[in-house]
Amino acid sequence: MSVVTGSKKRVVVAAVSGGPDSVYLLRKKLARGKGTRVTVGHVNYGTRGKDSEKDHLLVDKICKSFGIEMKVLKLESEMNPGGRMRIHGPFPPGFENRARDARYRFLKDLSEKIGAEKISLAHTADDQVETILMRVFEGAGIAGLKGIPREIEGGIERPILDVWKEDILKYLKKHKIRYRIDRSNYDTRFERNWVRHVLIPLLVKRYGKAVKKRIFTLGERFRELDDYIEVEASRWVKRNLENFSFRRERYSALPTILRVKILQKIFFDRLGLAPNERLLKATDGNIRNGGPSARVEVGKGWSLVNRYEIATFLHGEDETPAVLEGGTGFIWNAKGKVTPAQARRLAAKGGAEVFDAAALRLPLVVRPLRAGDRIRPFGLDTDKKVKEILIDRKIPRDERWGRPILCDAEGKILWIPGVLRSAHAPVTPSTRETVQLRVRSSK
Repeated sequence: MSVVTGSKKRVVVAAVSGGPDSVYLLRKKLARGKGTRVTVGHVNYGTRGKDSEKDHLLVDKICKSFGIEMKVLKLESEMNPGGRMRIHGPFPPGFENRARDARYRFLKDLSEKIGAEKISLAHTADDQVETILMRVFEGAGIAGLKGIPREIEGGIERPILDVWKEDILKYLKKHKIRYRIDRSNYDTRFERNWVRHVLIPLLVKRYGKAVKKRIFTLGERFRELDDYIEVEASRWVKRNLENFSFRRERYSALPTILRVKILQKIFFDRLGLAPNERLLKATDGNIRNGGPSARVEVGKGWSLVNRYEIATFLHGEDETPAVLEGGTGFIWNAKGKVTPAQARRLAAKGGAEVFDAAALRLPLVVRPLRAGDRIRPFGLDTDKKVKEILIDRKIPRDERWGRPILCDAEGKILWIPGVLRSAHAPVTPSTRETVQLRVRSSK
């Protein structure tokens, strides 16, 4: 019997361009780290002729000196199908975004292929400051103003996000470590380069070098605030969202920043949607100020519908299962007003009941019928034991308990399908809007 000793090495993909930041990341943070196996991913865009090849050769030399595996993606034909592109010539529209997308796709594929735990990127504190300023000009909210995250889902990490470029250059100079300068990083046609080489120097000249650290710290405060709001929004959704419904008054009493985060969580986590600012504003306005039946289409067949004091996300055009229990569903169908006579005729056919929409206490809940339950039968003003009603109706003992019943938000039984409905929310001549609830079997 053999015994295997030692711990398994951490596998990391490092994105290395040959510039000072990525060379520092590899040399200082990763290559000498015990217990870590590094594979370098390098992208050769082919946009700078011989300079692109020199970047490639430098990274290859560094990797060989440390015995590190290197994988290269060449994008010359894809990024510039018309031939080589000079640094001072016109860049194709959307070049920067396409280059970034290609780089991330390459790194992700490489990570999956070698089973890496993380993809390490060389974003610095200076990159963070630039990002925060760019987000300010874009009108971003708190989530945007926190800047670049240190780690995100998908295994991406940024180990030197709190290291300043000035300190990186000092380290490389002290240890006589070679690196490459990408001249395209000085092209101010790109927004980030303009912020880096034009705006920030102006801010430093006016407010001193400490202005960058103050902006960086501001991003950290926004990160803490966003994390706190995220937790509070999750708690609110867990406590208040039931069957895609919640009370409008409770939601409206919250501060704007928390309301927006709640909607984002519902959209992302429950509906599978990515809302933009306009949709969030429209949804929030509908909940707080919309009429009793106001509606907003939010995408992929989902709608946000007001039901008087309740806001509900529905899927489909006319009908949506309000709740499900086992193989039985209760279908909510609001179609204007039904008269008392029409409601009685509909109920007589079986499988459906009509209620006064304004009198319903939402959200509705389905649960099994239990011994000890009481209901207020239609036409009576007092509750009665359900057991007595089932005996009077000659319901067999083995069929009495466990059948699905419909209750309101206060726990009052509205309807025992196949037995009777309650006296709650009756349709009267003064009813303005009605709701038809019927049973649908999923079998």
